[in-house]
Amino acid sequence: MFGCTYLGDGEPRITGNVQSLTGQPGTIVAGKNYSYLYKKLPDNYVDYIGANGGTIIFKSQDGKGRAVNYNGANNSYRSIHSAFIFGAIRGGSNVRNELMRIYLNYLLGGPEIAEVLPSHLSVNLYPNPFSDQLKITFSLSNPDLIKVILYNPAGMVVAKIVEEKIAPGEHQIIWRPDRRLKTGLYLLWIETSRGVVSRPVILLR
Repeated sequence: MFGCTYLGDGEPRITGNVQSLTGQPGTIVAGKNYSYLYKKLPDNYVDYIGANGGTIIFKSQDGKGRAVNYNGANNSYRSIHSAFIFGAIRGGSNVRNELMRIYLNYLLGGPEIAEVLPSHLSVNLYPNPFSDQLKITFSLSNPDLIKVILYNPAGMVVAKIVEEKIAPGEHQIIWRPDRRLKTGLYLLWIETSRGVVSRPVILLR
C-alpha cells in the first residue's frame, strides 16, 4: 500500500537514530536538508525502511531510508510513508510548512501550492499539538468569506470547520475533532478571497 519495506526498528534514543534528513536527488524533496530532534523523545526506535515499488525520498545521516513516496498500482493513488515524526523536524513552523506544501503538491497531484499570506488576515492556533480541542484565533481587517478546512496527509478533506462570511475584527473558533479521527499530522487550510494560510497541526489521542 505504501510502496516500502520495513527493515528495522532503529535504536533507543540514548543511542540515537536521526540527526539529519537529506532529500534524495531526483525526488520531490531533492535539495532539502533538515535537522531532527536527535536523541530526544521523538528519536526513540525510529524505523528504517526500504523501497518496494516506491521511492526513498529522505535518508538520515547514516544512509538509512526514513521516508518513501509511492504512486500506487497503475498510478491509482499517491502516498507518503514517513518513519520519522514530522513535528520533530527542527527549524520552526516555516520549515515544516514548506515541507508540508511539498507533500501536498505531490499528494494532490496538482500545480505547486504557494502560500499567499493575506495582509488582512492573522492566524494563531493553540495548542499544537492538540487532543480534545483546537483553538483557532484569527483577525480580519475587512469582511471576507472564510473557509477553514482540515486535510489529512493523503490530501483528503477530513473536516470542513467553517465556510461563511466573517465581519472584521478578532474571532475565535473552538474545534473539537471527531473521536474517530486518529493521531497524526494534518494540514489546516484557511482560505479567504485574497489568499491562503496553511498550518500543520498534530492531533494526539
